[in-house]
Amino acid sequence: MTLVLKKLLAMTSSTQMLVAMFIGFSVGLFFGESVGWMSSIGTSVILLMQMTVLPYILVSLVGGIGKLKRATASLIFSRAGVIMLLLWAVGLLLVALMPLSFPFVETASFFSTSSIEPAAAIDYFKLYIPSNPFQSMAEGYVPAMVIFAIAMGLALIGMEGDNKQLIINFMHTCSEIFSKITQALVKVLPIGIFAMSASAAGTMGVDEFASMQVYLISYFVLCLLLTFWVLPWIVASLTPVTFAQALRISKSSLVTAFATGNIFIVIPVIVEECKQIMREHQSLSDDAETLVEILVPIAFTFPNIGKLTVILFVLFAGWFNGTPIELSALPSLSISGVLSLFGSVYVAIPFMLDLVHLPQDLFQLFVMSGFITGKFNSITAVMNLFALTLLTVALFEKRLRLRPPQLFKMAIGVGASVVLTLIVCRVGMGLFIHSPEVTSGVIANMQVADKVPTKVSKQYPVLGQSASRPIADVNAIRARGLLRVGYIPSNVPFSYYNNAGQLVGFDSAMANRLADDLGVKVEFIPFEKDKLAASLDAGFFDIAMSGLAMDIEQMDKLSYVEPVLLLNLAIATKDHKVNSFKRNQSIKAMQDTTIAYVEHSDIIEDAKAFYPNLKFVKIKGYKDFFRQKGDKYDAVVISAEAGSAWTLFFPGYGIAPLEYKAKYPIAYAVAQDNQSLLNYVNNWQKLRKVDGHQERLYNYWMLGQGASEPKPRWSIIRDVLHWVD
Repeated sequence: MTLVLKKLLAMTSSTQMLVAMFIGFSVGLFFGESVGWMSSIGTSVILLMQMTVLPYILVSLVGGIGKLKRATASLIFSRAGVIMLLLWAVGLLLVALMPLSFPFVETASFFSTSSIEPAAAIDYFKLYIPSNPFQSMAEGYVPAMVIFAIAMGLALIGMEGDNKQLIINFMHTCSEIFSKITQALVKVLPIGIFAMSASAAGTMGVDEFASMQVYLISYFVLCLLLTFWVLPWIVASLTPVTFAQALRISKSSLVTAFATGNIFIVIPVIVEECKQIMREHQSLSDDAETLVEILVPIAFTFPNIGKLTVILFVLFAGWFNGTPIELSALPSLSISGVLSLFGSVYVAIPFMLDLVHLPQDLFQLFVMSGFITGKFNSITAVMNLFALTLLTVALFEKRLRLRPPQLFKMAIGVGASVVLTLIVCRVGMGLFIHSPEVTSGVIANMQVADKVPTKVSKQYPVLGQSASRPIADVNAIRARGLLRVGYIPSNVPFSYYNNAGQLVGFDSAMANRLADDLGVKVEFIPFEKDKLAASLDAGFFDIAMSGLAMDIEQMDKLSYVEPVLLLNLAIATKDHKVNSFKRNQSIKAMQDTTIAYVEHSDIIEDAKAFYPNLKFVKIKGYKDFFRQKGDKYDAVVISAEAGSAWTLFFPGYGIAPLEYKAKYPIAYAVAQDNQSLLNYVNNWQKLRKVDGHQERLYNYWMLGQGASEPKPRWSIIRDVLHWVD
């Protein structure tokens, strides 16, 4: 055991992390969910790793920029800076395009209150302007911190005297302190990797593992495309260095960086190789040689394309979460990503996830795969340093070739290769990575727990033909031993038929409970909403319980009990149209768009005036929209709660919450003269709210809590050895 421990300690840090990952996966697969608690250990280690990052950014940038001479700083920021920005633009463009390679996966989930919460607007002033640097540091506004540090460094360049040197020495000393702390913490990072890998392998489902393949494959392809194709081609097109030479001079550095995951150790090699290849092309004066020696170490401190590729994880996280990053958010994400990546990726990724309102727990997936992807972004970073240095020297020596035919050839070649790569990846992953199990089976098999003797009629009573009955008060209902409840068929999730042909749903369950409390049986009778008041007066049923939106026009014809729930108005539409319905501006720009609605006539009248470009059509029921043939209706007005339930049956649809919060009440209805039943149901409902029964039913039917029986994660200890149940 001691010998094994010594061998582990003798390994390089990257090897230790790789070993820790495989051991962690093995432990997770062996013990299953019982090691889920280890995620807290991994989180603790990562938080410790983040401890010194923000202070390190401040002191390293201030000290690094401040010690430059004015002429050197001017040269670097004017020439190398422009080339660096252009290379960043190329890298960010490819990162933004890579999600096109993600396979199409249909997903749906139960309603969640988070789905209707409007996204908080980004405060760009706080994000980028360090009006209070201490607040920026405390609140984690990394871009503002970077801008402040660069400003301090530039100001320090113009200073003279011993005070400047004291400040630079102080910054250098602090940088060494933070570096030593980080190096010490890196020694415990394998423990965090082990804990997170064990927890993930023990708790993560097969579908989640399959989805991680999407990220890893697309990330590897992105890094390889940049390293061995795009960047060398740019160098070959604009400098005297050929494509083959660009690959040859970078070969040893690429191998070293990939094996060690360490870019710093290859900086001397990059410097010497760049000087040697430019000498071969008679493009290296004494000043240019000095430029190479200064440029490479300084460029190393700035974000490189290799680091920028981790932004792909944020785009993947949006796809994985079922909320893809909108195109309009990409510029902000890119700029913030560049500035935040002046520091550690362990700070940048959580910051970017928060910026686009994605769950922070997705960060664990990044950490778990980070040291594998780190090897690939290391080689991209090395090639980026080669490209930046060679392009800058060529510009300095006036050997940069900007010939339109060559530029056109490069643009066409790179563009075609990128398109071909995206198509191959999408088709390939689409063949082998499939959508998760359809969730309709969950909601279609839900059942009413409270069982009372129940009769369900599917025959609609006909006014003037079906026998009418006297309106029954509470005493009459008890005397006959039967509560008659009106329901709307296919009104998910309030009243609908499950796979067993049983009438189920939130209001069906509430009706069962009401009948049980009255001590009577229950009979369900269908009705059409536009005939509700007349059906109640005819005594076809005693009370209507089926997700009824309170309607002002009906209030003088029937009596509503106190509101049962407040629902959130939303739009249901095809998945690819969801984002276009989230903003008023994009809705107003729509043409030839038909919106269906079932109820909410008063709201629809206001919408017609607000959106004169849209056509609103009333339909009989929501099933007419979701089961439509063709594209007769583009969207339907529905509650977010009911719409989410419908998307479980039809995963190709999604929910778009309205930009302004619109809520409406649903309630039960009785005949206008049935004061006895009205009073009883009002008091009964208050009791069931207080004792938590209504909340439990809401959690089950609306939120899906307990809708499916959780199955323990497959593990060797349970499913192979049978040591635990």
